[in-house]
Amino acid sequence: MSKKTTISHNFVRKFLEESNDRYPHSNEKLTYFCTNIKDGYTRYKANRNDAAGIKTLEQFAIEIIHAHNAKIKSQTENFKCHYFRQEDYILKIINDKCESLINKNDPTHIFTYVNPQEDPRVDRLKEIINFYYKYTTADTGSDVDKLLAKRIINQMISGVRLISVKQYADAFIIWRSLLENVSYLKILDKGGKKTSNLFAERKNVMKKVLRLSPSTTAEMESLNEQARHQAKSATWWEQQRFVWAKHVVNIKDNVSAKSLQKAAGLGKYYPHYQVASIFTHEYLFNESDFKIISLPDYIVNLYWRAFDEIRSDFKRLFSLSEEVLEGIKKYEEALRLSLKAHRDAFEEFTRMIS
Repeated sequence: MSKKTTISHNFVRKFLEESNDRYPHSNEKLTYFCTNIKDGYTRYKANRNDAAGIKTLEQFAIEIIHAHNAKIKSQTENFKCHYFRQEDYILKIINDKCESLINKNDPTHIFTYVNPQEDPRVDRLKEIINFYYKYTTADTGSDVDKLLAKRIINQMISGVRLISVKQYADAFIIWRSLLENVSYLKILDKGGKKTSNLFAERKNVMKKVLRLSPSTTAEMESLNEQARHQAKSATWWEQQRFVWAKHVVNIKDNVSAKSLQKAAGLGKYYPHYQVASIFTHEYLFNESDFKIISLPDYIVNLYWRAFDEIRSDFKRLFSLSEEVLEGIKKYEEALRLSLKAHRDAFEEFTRMIS
């Protein structure tokens, strides 16, 4: 561990991204960081666990300053000029970071030990998903919509883990499937019990189609005829895959992932679904190819936006009270605020690919 007990003004100046000409790096501002980071590091050392490694003062300071750099971008011009006169501002960043670092050493936390030097937005996303994970896994209900909601949480866990270790291509593969399941949950909500039963029955049907369970020739002909009747313009595989939803939504085009997403109110995500398909089937792109919006910014936005579409469904399905949800509110608000800095770039990229 570093033997230093404080950091210098030059150290802070080195990592601050705000323009020195526009927002001068005054002694008052630099002291603001040095003093509060030193106190925050003392709290971190008093509560951290050694199992996932101990951050040096310098590492801790860099993460705090990077979190500030991301947060300050979405603030007003007046705030950018005077934030260092508000102690609460930096204390909130430090407290959130300390809590996050301590949580990573908690053996009951679903994201324990994952990527100790991560993007602060991913850090917040982990806390949000860990919150819903705890409440959904505690529910033992076996309703189809609840099981699908739990599946979505597990996909969020897988995807966010991949993002945190910069495995973006595989994160896109997970996101593609995640969006499909989000649309399924929306359709199940529209269709009620009948649709849930048809969705659940699909497992038994597909076991027969794939010859994983015994079926007669007459049974197979009947199943194929039912699928053709309800989804005449679709391919055979799409007939089998989406026939359960046909009676719920008025699908005029070929029944497909695209038409189902549109019926679920998620059609705006289909262009991004197509981008994710390139990573799924070809993997031709990498970080250097993304100019309008960076690849990490893009994938973090996609994961949060997809999950944000169904947060209210989790509240309803698992009877989460406003009092309970208050426990995760600060992370959700902080994540939304940090993502605002890339909203215009995200929307421009969306228009470009649509």
